[in-house]
Amino acid sequence: MSILEVTIHKEFEYLEKVLPKWNSLKEKYNEITIFQDMSWIKSWWYCKSRQKNISPYIIEITDNKKTIGVIPLYIDLIRFARLDFRILKPIGSEVSDYLIPIISKDYSPEVLLSIAFKKIYEDKINWDYINWGDIPEDSFFSQFLSKQMLNKHRLIKKKKADACPFIKVSNEIEEVKCKLDENLLKKILSKEKKLNNKGKLSFTKVMSEREIEPVMNKFFELHIERWGRTDTPSKFLRAEERQHAMIAAKNLFKSNLLFLAYLSFNNEIIAIEFGMSDGKKIYLYLPAFNIKFRNYSVGNLLNYYIILEACRQGYDVVDFLRGDEKHKQEWGTIEKYNVKYEIYNHSLRSLLFKYVNEYNKSKLFIFIIDKLSILSRKLSI
Repeated sequence: MSILEVTIHKEFEYLEKVLPKWNSLKEKYNEITIFQDMSWIKSWWYCKSRQKNISPYIIEITDNKKTIGVIPLYIDLIRFARLDFRILKPIGSEVSDYLIPIISKDYSPEVLLSIAFKKIYEDKINWDYINWGDIPEDSFFSQFLSKQMLNKHRLIKKKKADACPFIKVSNEIEEVKCKLDENLLKKILSKEKKLNNKGKLSFTKVMSEREIEPVMNKFFELHIERWGRTDTPSKFLRAEERQHAMIAAKNLFKSNLLFLAYLSFNNEIIAIEFGMSDGKKIYLYLPAFNIKFRNYSVGNLLNYYIILEACRQGYDVVDFLRGDEKHKQEWGTIEKYNVKYEIYNHSLRSLLFKYVNEYNKSKLFIFIIDKLSILSRKLSI
């Protein structure tokens, strides 16, 4: 007989105790991606918790004490009008592309999510707002929240977010090539030929741990150089961002999830892809290329080699992740979308924040909220 229980844990270390290992996770849990793997989560937490004062809020669902569901969240604080609002977000926010609860395939997602959210709403004294983005639009989680909107339509809002294009691949390489834009393919093959006529062009995938650090350091160098001359300089100018990426790469490698590949020309690295793979999908996470070789479209050339590698190695999908840039469409991608949900509760503080979100551009409203915040402290809401 099932005895379902939901527990909220406030220590990050507890997550490692309850979150299944990757092999079990991908086989026994619904719609899992590498962004639910503990190696990715740990690197994110290590760096994020040093940048901001955040608190774990980890939901565990059990059946007779056996873990069957995990929802890794954290609490972030936003100060407005002298009042701190507590925002619940999924662990991995902002740097992950697909974030959904971790739910066992042996149970109804709707049943487990219903009891989990019942527990979260009962704990409304400890949070004011849930900001959950990067949810695949066609996922079981989005479907669940859409149904919840019917009952709590004033407390849940859904917004369309980023496009996440991907290409399906197979071992039929010529068929896959036919999906590519004809002009793009001609350009790639022309650039490839020119480089091969001038020297040796090589594609390499990092296969050992000792290779990670020098390749990642080169990745940072190229990324900084490429974006240093624009209005949006590379985030890797910041030491904490370089540290986060390095830790993530090493952790992913230990979980056999790292896809770090590069092109070299006459032994000089000219393009790098810091990505991930789970045996079925390759995720193109972050690219960098040598600006000395920009006339050879080495970023596109590296993508082409990765797609060929995916075909040869039996992958099903190459995922370009979020962003609807035109150059991604040239690869014959299929477009899917992420969505974002904003969730409030019936507490006065939560409703206050709802109006803050909706009317924060109004000077009159800010004045009113300032007065209400003084009153709220007196009432200890």
